[in-house]
Amino acid sequence: MGTPAIAHFGTTIIEAAPDTEIDQKQVPITGALGNTLEFLRILGFQPAMENMYPGVGRQYIWRRGDIGDVDYIEQDNFTSYGAVPRPATDGPRAGDTIFRMTHADPVSVFQKLEAAGLVEVSDKAQREAFVDGNKAWLLIRGPNGQHYEFGPTQPTVAGNHTVYVWTPDDRLDDVAGNYAQHFGLMPAQTENFHGIGKVTRLTRDEPGLTIGLLHAGTQTLAERWTDDIFKEAGYSHFRLGALDKPVTEAATRQAFPAGGDVSFVYFEDSYLELVQA
Repeated sequence: MGTPAIAHFGTTIIEAAPDTEIDQKQVPITGALGNTLEFLRILGFQPAMENMYPGVGRQYIWRRGDIGDVDYIEQDNFTSYGAVPRPATDGPRAGDTIFRMTHADPVSVFQKLEAAGLVEVSDKAQREAFVDGNKAWLLIRGPNGQHYEFGPTQPTVAGNHTVYVWTPDDRLDDVAGNYAQHFGLMPAQTENFHGIGKVTRLTRDEPGLTIGLLHAGTQTLAERWTDDIFKEAGYSHFRLGALDKPVTEAATRQAFPAGGDVSFVYFEDSYLELVQA
């Protein structure tokens, strides 16, 4: 069986390099990495895999549930000893990514995360509406710098497995067409997105997936700062299952040599773990 096209995403985390004579595995898990793993633990995740890369960083993949569950999800938490914060901009950059994170009891879990100092919310009015039960979804920022759309577990895989990508307005049609061609994602609807822009949703039923193309109207998106996933703290990546992986791989740019049946590529403004759907 090949690598499954599941909800699997990750974010680059800054970590200081240990002395060369120290075993990476023995270095205490603290700082942004430690806070991120505690964030996931409160959300119901458990450790699944870990890898040590001498001179590069560490990787801790955590998961929630079992493959086949409607809300199964994996988060790839990997640190880079060479990562730095990117230059600040007034708004999002092309390719910036928001992951949907669902939970059966979102308000209670959010309050636990907030009490532990593990989430940030920029819009306090929306926070109050969410806590009071007057708003189903809330944009939050995790301790790894990743932005999430947080809310209730959905009845379909496509409803839970949702990824939003900031996309230049003048490329919306082309990008949507490429997602349709390579991933079988068809336009669903365009709507306001939490007051920060609009989202054009593209979806498929099997394997379930929704990609939301975020666009800001008159606001011009800054360009991506770097393609180096090990350099930029907060750099997001996610897994996607292609309809015909060799065809899609030929239409993308390689990021790193493939590992088994997983190819690491740049598709539009996103870094993908590309697998066969």
